[in-house]
Amino acid sequence: MTLGLGTAHCHTDAMSGELPVIPPAERNVASTRAFHALLVAVLVLFLSACAQPGAQNGPTSSGSGSPACDLITPEIAAKAVPGIMPVGQNSRARPLGTKAYLCTYSSKSDTGMTALSVSLISPASAADISKAKSTSDCSPVTGIGDFACLQWTGYFRGEAGGASANVVLTAARGNETLEMPYVVGPPMDGAGVPDGDAMARALTQAAVDAGWGNGSALSVPSAPPVGPPATTDNPVCALLSPDAVRQAFGASTQPQILPREVSCRYTFGDLGTPGPDSLVFSVEVLKGAAPALGGRSIRGEPLDGIGDKASFTMTTEPAGPKSLRPAGDVPITILSVMVVRGEDLATFTAEVLISPEGPSAGQTKDQLITLVRGVKF
Repeated sequence: MTLGLGTAHCHTDAMSGELPVIPPAERNVASTRAFHALLVAVLVLFLSACAQPGAQNGPTSSGSGSPACDLITPEIAAKAVPGIMPVGQNSRARPLGTKAYLCTYSSKSDTGMTALSVSLISPASAADISKAKSTSDCSPVTGIGDFACLQWTGYFRGEAGGASANVVLTAARGNETLEMPYVVGPPMDGAGVPDGDAMARALTQAAVDAGWGNGSALSVPSAPPVGPPATTDNPVCALLSPDAVRQAFGASTQPQILPREVSCRYTFGDLGTPGPDSLVFSVEVLKGAAPALGGRSIRGEPLDGIGDKASFTMTTEPAGPKSLRPAGDVPITILSVMVVRGEDLATFTAEVLISPEGPSAGQTKDQLITLVRGVKF
């Protein structure tokens, strides 16, 4: 998602007979641009003009605007992040494809872009509330709602490739859930280093100013040290231990782990040298996504004995900045196994520089399939 503030056009693509597949390398590069991903609300707010308003049983709005913007008003947003302004369409209708009311504020300066997004589900289902309360790698906050926690992602977790610095507040109160990502661009020459503690304080105070305080003293956890997390409670990362991945592919270094909401990435220690330690391995699990296949086969070479159905694909692409690794003559080999199990869809991807001294692409394929075969998700 890019923050395009020009003319928005309404367009709907009919689903073709085969699901579109984003190449793994593109997914990984895009995923490091968390700044763009967390600003998706801007695009959705533009596209909401295309949607037909449905039945609205949510909170009472002071006018025709979004209840999310009524909650975090421009005044509250500007107090939290000076200079920030409303962006996109402020509509009472929930945008097409989401049950949340959305509101987005942003600003741009010589030192980069800043954004504050608000996503309010009201009324929230028991599943919505449970999902909020089970947010992984989230540090508890007291003084807000029935539950609140903070996540630091992107730059704060040592993510490479010019990742933005993101702090996300997730909260639940009664039959409502609230998610507020605060995003600043990656550090630039002449600009200060993002302050995760100040961003967290601004977010939590904004929630209190909006009436989500619960009467007890506000207590905000400290931001973690900048760098890869030492531990994670992400359930996708729990599917495969770092040692299991290292041993499966014959790597000698310990990987850095990058947990995300529905994925986990393992980056080994020598991305520029052909061989097992150039490996970037990722797992993505999409709960409830399999029915969207509608009985169609998944792209690639069919594999037997893995899940309900599975397939394998292999492609290559040049090494270089786009792939977040040093440029070189050896292309990146991208091997991917997609697995359907029940209603869930998982993708396991290995990106590696194949060395003439081995393992070969065929051997790496076998290593990947063997590793995936034993994973239960």
